[in-house]
Amino acid sequence: MLDGLADRMNWSAPFDRGRGTVRRGRGIAIGIKASVSPTTSVAIVYLFADGSCNLYCGTVDMGQGAVTVMAQIAGEVLNIPAERVKVVHPDTDVTPYDMATLGSRSTYHMGHAVRLAAEDARIKVQALAREVGLPEGSQVPLAELFQKKYKMQAGNIVGVGHYIPSYVPPDASGLTPQATPFWMIGGAGAEVEVDVETGHVVVTRLVNVADVGRPLNPRIVATQLSGAAIMQLGITLFEKMHHDNGQVTNASLADYKIPGIFDIPPIENETVEAIQHSGPFGAKGAGETGTFSVSPAIANAIHDAVGVRITELPLNPEAVFRALRAKQNQPLEDE
Repeated sequence: MLDGLADRMNWSAPFDRGRGTVRRGRGIAIGIKASVSPTTSVAIVYLFADGSCNLYCGTVDMGQGAVTVMAQIAGEVLNIPAERVKVVHPDTDVTPYDMATLGSRSTYHMGHAVRLAAEDARIKVQALAREVGLPEGSQVPLAELFQKKYKMQAGNIVGVGHYIPSYVPPDASGLTPQATPFWMIGGAGAEVEVDVETGHVVVTRLVNVADVGRPLNPRIVATQLSGAAIMQLGITLFEKMHHDNGQVTNASLADYKIPGIFDIPPIENETVEAIQHSGPFGAKGAGETGTFSVSPAIANAIHDAVGVRITELPLNPEAVFRALRAKQNQPLEDE
């Protein structure tokens, strides 16, 4: 991770520190986080007589690409195109149980359940092939297989899978040999410009390097890392709730500021070479990996630029300006 950040940031090269009232700095940060546990996921695969597939699972796709990845996993196991897999959106009337869509757990946990459900369906397809007298290992299309069995376009096969990762609760000392199914590891690098007269910070470059195991869909991973970084950028530089006797006093986007298009710097994403051997097809979650290093990387860059260490968010102009004034009023360390 550090090697990838150093290469992307060109860390060993000379760096322009800025001039006049605008100073420049750069910083990096690394984060490690556990995935949620204990947890349970269940999936159901329906194969239809025309060779298509419906996948029922409770994972909510809120833009992270879960529908695409689940269809890919089912299609890979069943040897059918992912486009032939229709993922039925969560509905407690029809879709089976999933603990939640959180904790960067969907690809890993529900991915396993989908894989197992598809494998269950594949075993039944193979049994059907033997039943109609086809030789072992024959690659007869599914629609033709149903035709041989039912003499018309009829019938279906249902596969069910569930996944519960191993978990050992912490003992009295808070220790456990199995705290999480996998660890999320992410790094970020930032370059900033700080106006020493106003405290205004501009992030001019943002780099994400992530260990997501084997990325099952690299384009989705890249855009998910970008989205996570943009969300955290807002928390880092702008977003703050103000309260008065328990009431939020800036409960609108006119007063609660989030990044606009001109606040978003060029973002670079990179995944390190890694395989999560316990994950479905070597993958693990990516959701939070692009978030937890952004804030400390920007704070480190501000410190590199103007020498002030701020440990509370947001790093807005007021916070930076106050830190600069406090530094100016302090005696020198060697005095």
